[in-house]
Amino acid sequence: MNIKNLNGLNPIATPIGQVGKVERQIKSESSQDRDAAGQYFQQKKKQKEKMTEEQFEKALSILKEKAFIKEMNWQVMPVIEDGFRYAWVQDLQGASIRKISEWDLWEIFDEPATESNKGQLLKKTA
Repeated sequence: MNIKNLNGLNPIATPIGQVGKVERQIKSESSQDRDAAGQYFQQKKKQKEKMTEEQFEKALSILKEKAFIKEMNWQVMPVIEDGFRYAWVQDLQGASIRKISEWDLWEIFDEPATESNKGQLLKKTA
């Protein structure tokens, strides 16, 4: 008979006491958490209303003045389909690049008007 493993078969049972409660907020309930895409949860709840004609024209003009639109020689045209307005971005050959709905165009007004010079190590005047 092997008596070396006799004590190892039955684990020693010790009574475990109740762990004290810790009152703190769960992280998923806090307002500064982000989803997997890195966006805040509250931004998903924000409802956007329909643009007026002046706001839509202003958004199109801001989009036309963007640096990437000018560099790529893309065209931005207004399109109305089934009562919904879109900004249709095309290249010079007429191929569709993107169709942006008016609800997505609200983000143009949220962006800062001045473009930063990210990655510029030296000033041009130096």
